[in-house]
Amino acid sequence: MKYLVTTFLLATFCMNNTAYATAKAAHEIFLKDHSPAKNKKIAHELIDGQFYFSAIPFINNYLEENSVIDAELEADIETLVVKTGTMAVLNLDEKKLESFSIPSISLILGTRLFNKEQYEKAYGVLSRIPETHKFSIESNLIKGTIKNLQRKQIEASTLYESCAKKAEQLESAASGDKLKRYYTYLRETCLIREARVKIEDKKFEEALEIYEQIDKRSYKWPYILMDKAWAHYYLKDYNRAIGLTTTYKSPLLESYFFPEAEVLTALSYYNLCLWDDALKVVDHFYDIYQPKADALKDILGQNKKSDTYFLDLYYADPKTRENLNPFIRNLITQTRKQVKFNLDLASLKAAKDELALIKKLKNKNDFITQLEGNLDSTILFISSKINYYIKKEIFTFINEIHKHSYSMFNLKLELLSQKRNELYNAKLDQKNDRNRGEETNVKRKANQYFFDFNGSFWADELGDYSFGLKSQCTDNTKIEK
Repeated sequence: MKYLVTTFLLATFCMNNTAYATAKAAHEIFLKDHSPAKNKKIAHELIDGQFYFSAIPFINNYLEENSVIDAELEADIETLVVKTGTMAVLNLDEKKLESFSIPSISLILGTRLFNKEQYEKAYGVLSRIPETHKFSIESNLIKGTIKNLQRKQIEASTLYESCAKKAEQLESAASGDKLKRYYTYLRETCLIREARVKIEDKKFEEALEIYEQIDKRSYKWPYILMDKAWAHYYLKDYNRAIGLTTTYKSPLLESYFFPEAEVLTALSYYNLCLWDDALKVVDHFYDIYQPKADALKDILGQNKKSDTYFLDLYYADPKTRENLNPFIRNLITQTRKQVKFNLDLASLKAAKDELALIKKLKNKNDFITQLEGNLDSTILFISSKINYYIKKEIFTFINEIHKHSYSMFNLKLELLSQKRNELYNAKLDQKNDRNRGEETNVKRKANQYFFDFNGSFWADELGDYSFGLKSQCTDNTKIEK
C-alpha cells in the first residue's frame, strides 16, 4: 500500500511539474513575444502540455489574423479535433474557415454546414479530405448521409462501405482502448447506415447480413433490433419480427423504451390474423406509454428554461435518482448509454480536469486567469450542449409516443372491425383451433439452430428469438396493409 501511495504522489508531483512548466513557457511567450505567430506558439505549448481546451482560443485568435497554416499548426489542429471533437476553432466564421483546406478544418466546416442542412456545400467541403487521411472516415459517413438524403442510394452505399472498411483498419491498428472504441463506434455507425440504405431499397436479406456484423455487446446493438424486426416484417416473417421486439422485455434491456416496438408487434399479430393478441398489445401501449408521456411533459414544462437540470439528473446521487419517476430514471440511463452522449460527457470531464489542474498552479497571473476564464466558458458551453441533447431526446420520445398513438388508434379500429366480421361469419373462437408455438411455424436458415428456451437464462442467444405462431388467416380474410 505504501508503494502505491508513493507512486501516486510521484505521478501527481510529475503532473503538476509538467503543468507548471507548460504554463510558465506559455506565459513567457504571452508576455514577451509580439510576433504574428504569438498565439500559435502559445497554443503549441499548451497542446504539448495536454491543455487541449485551453489552446482552442489561441488557435482561434491566430487563424483570425493569419491565412497561413504550417505543418506544425496543422498537426496541432488535428490533435485538437481528436482530443476535443469539432469544437476546435469553434468561433471562426464560415468564410474564414473556407479559406483553409486542411483536412481537420474541412471536417469542422463540413460538419457545421451539414448541421445547418447546407448539404451541397457541406459535401464539397468534405470532399477536400483525401481518402488516405484518417478523417476520411468521418467525412465519408457524413457524405454518405447527404447522398442518402438526396435519394442517391448507390453513392450512399459506396461511401458507407468505404467508411466501414477504413474504420475497421484503424480499429485493428489502434494502440489505445479509447481510440479503438472510437473506431469501433465509427465502423458500426457506417454499417448501420449501409444496412438502412438496403432496407430503403427493399434489399432486406442483404440488410440483415450487414446487421449481423454488429456485436451484441455494442451500445448500438439494442437500437438495431427494431431495424432487423422491420426487415423480417417486410419479408413476411412475422414470428421473427415478434421475437425480436420481445427482446426489449429482457431484464438486461429494461432501461430501453421503444414505443415503435409495440406498434410492430401489434402489426405482426394483425398480419397473422391473431386479433386478440394484437388488441392486447394496443391496450398495453396506451396503459404504459400515455402515463410516461404525461410524466415527461410535466418534467419538461417545469424545467424547459434550465440549462443544467437534465445534466444534473445524470450527476445526481443514487438516493436522488431513486426518488425520480422510474420511467424518467430509466430514460436517463438509456441516454447515458448512447455513444454521442458519452463522447460529449468525456469532453466535459476533460475540460473540468484541465481547469482543476490550472487552479492548482501556485503562481497566479493574468495569463492563468485568462486560461481559467476561457475554460469556464468552454465548460458552460459543453454543459448546455449536453443538457440540450437530453432535453431534445425527451421531446423526441414524446413526439414518438404521439405519432405511434395515432397508428395504434387506427389499428385498433381495424382490429375491432375484423373481430366483428368473424362474429358475423359465425366463425369458431380462434383460441380453440389455434396452434401456438410450433417449430414448424418458425422460418430459419441452415446456420440458425432451434432453441426451445425451456429452463434457460434470458440472455442466451439474446435477440435471436422467433415465435412459432400459426397464422389464422383464411382465403376470405382481408388484411389492410
